[in-house]
Amino acid sequence: MSKIIKDSPGYKVDIGGIELYYEYFGEESNSPTLVFDTGYGCPSTYWESIKVGVSKLSKVVMYDRSGIGKSQKDERSRSSKQIVEDLRTLLQQEEIKPPYVLVGHSFGGINVRLYADIYPEEIAAVILLDSSHADQNEKMVHLFSKEVQEDYFKGFEYEISLSQFEESLEQVRAVTSLGNIPLTVVTGGTQPHHTAESMAVWMEFQKELAGLSNNSQHIIINDAGHSIHMSHPENVINIINEVLKNLKN
Repeated sequence: MSKIIKDSPGYKVDIGGIELYYEYFGEESNSPTLVFDTGYGCPSTYWESIKVGVSKLSKVVMYDRSGIGKSQKDERSRSSKQIVEDLRTLLQQEEIKPPYVLVGHSFGGINVRLYADIYPEEIAAVILLDSSHADQNEKMVHLFSKEVQEDYFKGFEYEISLSQFEESLEQVRAVTSLGNIPLTVVTGGTQPHHTAESMAVWMEFQKELAGLSNNSQHIIINDAGHSIHMSHPENVINIINEVLKNLKN
């Protein structure tokens, strides 16, 4: 049973030992519910730039994964598979029924791909916003500048550990196809933290992600960076709207 959080538009729900914070809002419609999963270490407030826009399209779920934002930290070992089960438990307990359009940014892209692979019958479509790739630590990070490499690895103290992140990469590596699930891959074309070499690998990764579905599209927003929804909110809202329209057709 969820409880209302004072001075907040959201709720907390006990999913079995920990409480997760989520917000459920938007337009009542026949469209699938939009479920958003943020980048590594980012609370759901990182979707603020598109929140009002997407609320006009359908019902929306935005939540904080365990240990970030307003959600409790889970002391158990964590990886993307556990994150998927946490989210699914939240949705089931709150009777937010499928089908869902999953929208994942960066690390959230790993989680939503895994969700779609494990529970494809619940998924209407998947949208990846500059999503992480299973091979990035192995094939791309060493191409960063030394400073960016150091910042990248130091970052693994805000949510799950580096070893848990790499476990998550291994889990999603096993996802070789999403079948005919509609898939939209959105990539930012201008990312200053990359070198020319690392950016070339990143773009190849994004093309590979688009190949996961027989029903996919790859959209490159040339002047966008990694956080596409923050720098180009209208583009992202329009892309989500088009995905929903295509599902109706």
